[in-house]
Amino acid sequence: MSTSGSPVFVGRDRELATLHAAFARVQEGSPATVLIGGEAGVGKSRLVEEFTAPLSGTAPVLVGNCVELGRHGLAFAPFTTVLRGLVREIGVNGVLGLLPRGEAGELGRLLPVLGPSRGDAAVGLARARLFEEFLTLLAALADQRRVILVIEDVHWADRSSRELLDFLVRNQHAAPGLLTIVTHRSDQLHRAHPLRVLLAELDRMAWAVRLDLGRLTKIDVARQLRGLLGHEPDAGLSTVIFRRSEGNPLFVEALSARTDAPVPESIRDLLVTPLERLPPRTRRVVRAAAAGGGRIGHAWLSAVTEVADAALANALRPAVRSNLMLVEEDAYVFRHALIREVLYEDMLPGERELLHLRYAETLEKDPSLAPPGRAAVESAHHWHASKRHPAMALTAAWRAAAEAQASLAYAERLHMLAQVIELWEHVPDPAGHVATSHADVLEEAVRAAVSAGEGTRAMELIALALSDKSDPVRVGRLLGYRGELRHALGLPGDLADLREAAELIPPVHQARAPVLNMLANRLLTIPREEEGCAVAREAIAAAQATGDVSSETMAAINIAYAEARAGDVDGQLPRLAAARAVAGRIRDHGAVMHAYRCEADVLQGAGRYQEAVEAARHGLATAAEAGLARTSGPTHAGNLAEALIALGRWDEAVEIIEHALALTPTPSLHAYLLVLRGTIALARGDLDVAQASTDYAREVFTRGTSYAQDHLLLIRLEVDLRLAQGRRPDAVRVVEQALETDEIESSPRYLWPVIEAGGRAAATGLDEVASRLPVIGPVQRAHQLAFAAETGQPDLWDHVATAWAGLRQPYPQALALVRAAETAIEAGDRAAATARLRRAAAHADLLSAGPLRTRIDQLARLARVPLDGLASDGESQAGDRRQDFGLTSREREVLHLLAEGRTNREIAEQLFISVKTAGAHVSSILAKLGVTSRVQAATAAHRHRLLEH
Repeated sequence: MSTSGSPVFVGRDRELATLHAAFARVQEGSPATVLIGGEAGVGKSRLVEEFTAPLSGTAPVLVGNCVELGRHGLAFAPFTTVLRGLVREIGVNGVLGLLPRGEAGELGRLLPVLGPSRGDAAVGLARARLFEEFLTLLAALADQRRVILVIEDVHWADRSSRELLDFLVRNQHAAPGLLTIVTHRSDQLHRAHPLRVLLAELDRMAWAVRLDLGRLTKIDVARQLRGLLGHEPDAGLSTVIFRRSEGNPLFVEALSARTDAPVPESIRDLLVTPLERLPPRTRRVVRAAAAGGGRIGHAWLSAVTEVADAALANALRPAVRSNLMLVEEDAYVFRHALIREVLYEDMLPGERELLHLRYAETLEKDPSLAPPGRAAVESAHHWHASKRHPAMALTAAWRAAAEAQASLAYAERLHMLAQVIELWEHVPDPAGHVATSHADVLEEAVRAAVSAGEGTRAMELIALALSDKSDPVRVGRLLGYRGELRHALGLPGDLADLREAAELIPPVHQARAPVLNMLANRLLTIPREEEGCAVAREAIAAAQATGDVSSETMAAINIAYAEARAGDVDGQLPRLAAARAVAGRIRDHGAVMHAYRCEADVLQGAGRYQEAVEAARHGLATAAEAGLARTSGPTHAGNLAEALIALGRWDEAVEIIEHALALTPTPSLHAYLLVLRGTIALARGDLDVAQASTDYAREVFTRGTSYAQDHLLLIRLEVDLRLAQGRRPDAVRVVEQALETDEIESSPRYLWPVIEAGGRAAATGLDEVASRLPVIGPVQRAHQLAFAAETGQPDLWDHVATAWAGLRQPYPQALALVRAAETAIEAGDRAAATARLRRAAAHADLLSAGPLRTRIDQLARLARVPLDGLASDGESQAGDRRQDFGLTSREREVLHLLAEGRTNREIAEQLFISVKTAGAHVSSILAKLGVTSRVQAATAAHRHRLLEH
């Protein structure tokens, strides 16, 4: 971190207190982030230095500076700097020791000295893995000692750095021993600056604090002058300097050095004039350094200025003595970025262009002059800024795009490819310079835009690229990209694009199988089973023809998934396992996770919920092994939560859902998780949470192509919510509108619950739909029975309760028992009603289903049925409370892991919950067992045989 160099620090007591309070929260095990903003020169870096200096022996301070390079910062620059500093501090082996399996993983892309990246088949997941591995590194370091991460000048950050910072702060609960400090210049944030959105989002985090650093008061300026001058300042001088500086500490310092000369007319002059008092050779070198950026190495500056090493040091010594520049290792930096900006802007255009040309030329001769890993992007920047040699700028931008791809900096790759496209028409024979065609460059830019999440820009580039339809294969690939983008952006036409893409690409071409898999996935999601399976079979043939094992495996998973959903679960589970094994051998983590997701889904559809729980947990474990627990984990968490809800393990499901939501999943997955949370909330009487969930989900699920699973899950929740609100006509309207939706009957698994809920709401027209809807498996059969009981056959309620009991679903079983009790009361059979209400009440209590218990109590009072002496009949498998020491099923899971010696973090990762939640469970276990340590808890667990169940 560069410092202001000023010996005086005043007027920041409140801000220092804010930082110390944040560190105190970190010391207590809670995450904290402080976002410090202020204008140039106001003292942001100095504040951070004053705070961190006394703590250097208490907590490691990791500092990364964002580097200005034209209008775009260097990709991942601050985080590469952090890694490099950490390696200097604890060595390569020390860093690797903090990472899973002692491997660098994708972090090797940022700092090659750590080792090579994995380079496995799942290259599309590499960026997500990079983010997760950086967080894992910080979390492991914070487990040993509290850590302070400082990211300076984030207003200059490249998009990749902003996205990584966003990921780290959003997931900081995974590293509760970490204090993150972010500084930015508020005067740089114009209305469209991308940092504005990021700061607003981060400010919403519960552990984030916004700290706006204002100017000094007149009293503080006088105190600063007293320290700078070494004596009490003259009152008139103090007044003048306060007025001219307007309380900016940097300007106060600059003005205080000119007490023997007239005050300059402008702040710009104030910052430039100190240079004019330096020797001519020093001025020339300093101006050259200003064109080089925020930090320029000694050897590179020597080559640019053609001043030998010793002579260069002598030339810069006056600039260092005058506090204009600082020395950092083997490089020079300006004491304040504003000084460099003013010096750079003060140059004439021709002077700037010549200096950029010198920087570019020296790098062409010796790329090692640039900072490690930055030669290509620095070269591209300087050739482009020199405006002298478009061909060299074109070639350099192409090289920089390749470098950005290797470091997973997709947004920066897109920027460099945009430069190539811009320069293409200004260079004779451009294809000869980059050894590729204009069409290839456009397609690469499309890929970069898709990878960078620039959907709108990608669509623009695709439209431009599609103007050339001479190559059907290329057009097919572009339509494939557009189909995926339309789906992601909620735009219609995704299926049409994917179908046309599949038609254009020849049968024996390596691009055909991936496009067919995209189309099959989309069709099976709607679902259109028959067409989806046919396309998946085409994908297998295309993959076999080109030797594409990964695409063949993905297609095999899709076919097995579709046939299992059609009822052949036992026949397809071995096929899913075989495909999963192949995916594991080729290290295609994406396919392995897809197989587990499909397995969990079909098991749940078949009512085999405990097996679905295990499959979902295997999916989470695979995501963790691949370094993607926070990125891909929420998908498997949704499967896990849905199975746990069915089993009545609602508290566990809520923990899983809340943790997954905290990881900022995609909008569609976010909405799905909210529907699950809303389902539990409604059953427990929290109608506000249920309403908020339906509002968000409806907005998301009504965009673009409609998918039955998402849409019908929401409809079921919304119907039940309207009934709970006493809005029966609205519930009927929701059902009737749903039945008018295209292809609504293509998913009987999700439509049967809606039919049942519609029967409860007394909606019309349901009998006809139910008569032609297939019934696949015991779950759908239970819903069919419930619908029949709702619509004229109340004697079936006991059969409905038995069906749900066989599926180990306590909540719908309890609902059916209540309806069976009502039927028994009407028939005058009080004994039968009593037995059913008691069993239903036991389930309601285990689930904390307040509204259901209230309904049971009201019915018991009206019928004069006693509910005292409640006892479980052995059918309830909710499992949320057991007798042994009062441990819940979740606490038993935690106890098993605790007995294995797992830390709270490891327990949290294993169960996909937050570290804080894991800690709360451990504390509860210790209290229930009457012990004070984890070792004592493990001993008690073995002594009382609590681990045998």
